[in-house]
Amino acid sequence: MSNKAMEQKQIHPSQNSTRVQKMHSLAVLWPTNWHYYTRMKVIGFLFTLPVLIFFLTFNVYPILSAFAISFTEFDLFSPMKWVGFENYSNLMTNRYFWAAIRVTLTFTLFFGPPAWAIGFAFASLIKDKIFGRSFFRSVFFIPTILSAVAMATAWSLLLRQNGPLNAILGLSIPWLTSQQSALWGIVLMSVWQGIGWFMVVFLAGLQSIPEAYYEAAKIDGAGRWQLLRHITLPLLRPVFAFIVIHTIIAGMKVFTPMFIMTGGGPNNATRSMAMLIYHEGLRDLRMGRASAISVVGFLLILILTVVQLRLFRVHEEVGT
Repeated sequence: MSNKAMEQKQIHPSQNSTRVQKMHSLAVLWPTNWHYYTRMKVIGFLFTLPVLIFFLTFNVYPILSAFAISFTEFDLFSPMKWVGFENYSNLMTNRYFWAAIRVTLTFTLFFGPPAWAIGFAFASLIKDKIFGRSFFRSVFFIPTILSAVAMATAWSLLLRQNGPLNAILGLSIPWLTSQQSALWGIVLMSVWQGIGWFMVVFLAGLQSIPEAYYEAAKIDGAGRWQLLRHITLPLLRPVFAFIVIHTIIAGMKVFTPMFIMTGGGPNNATRSMAMLIYHEGLRDLRMGRASAISVVGFLLILILTVVQLRLFRVHEEVGT
């Protein structure tokens, strides 16, 4: 071999150093040791730490505190006094507590289905590309984003016995001043305000269903009712599960409409569990009893949610 060929094969030290630096860079970009992944996990955890601290401070800690305070007698000023299950036993014999549960469950039962049905109907109407679809979608959704206090105040004026609603209908119903009709006036306002939200959720579900399913069914001679029964409703089952759970949680926590429109009256006919917690805790300063009511409400929501999830899961398994 000639000297010239050997010189060409020799690697200059500077070239060797450059090659080592490139290999080191590749090792950093594509590490093979576990220490790198551990560092990445730590860095990722540090990014989520502020949100985690916020969640623990304003969500988990109040829930745990409510559980602890429910076993005490506490008025915000005196030291806590341990009373065990006394607050819970008192609730079992408290007629106002059972009346509040009845009001809350009645509101939830009669608020949900009408809002679902109307929201689904509106979503079905504006699902296709029709003239003014964006306009109608915005108009239907506006009540959802407006202030609940403002809406409750406006409906308080509409539902007066000599107000516009009775004048239009030619009636003289004391919507908010009668024990028989006060809750139904609040349900009416809540349905009107919730339609837009349910419409948007149903619209998202309807638009996720492939059109090929409908086209194939139409070729086989399926009508509108058959399309709804055998395609739309079964494929919207996860959407219905989400909506039912959301309705249960919203209904069990309802407070603003009743507080603004009736104050819980007349004669406690519209006092929900949330209002009872407010009266017991912030008005009468019985924080132990208020915490016990909130714990019972939390357990009710949990039980109803688990039951709904199991029901929807059973329907999916049997394919009905």
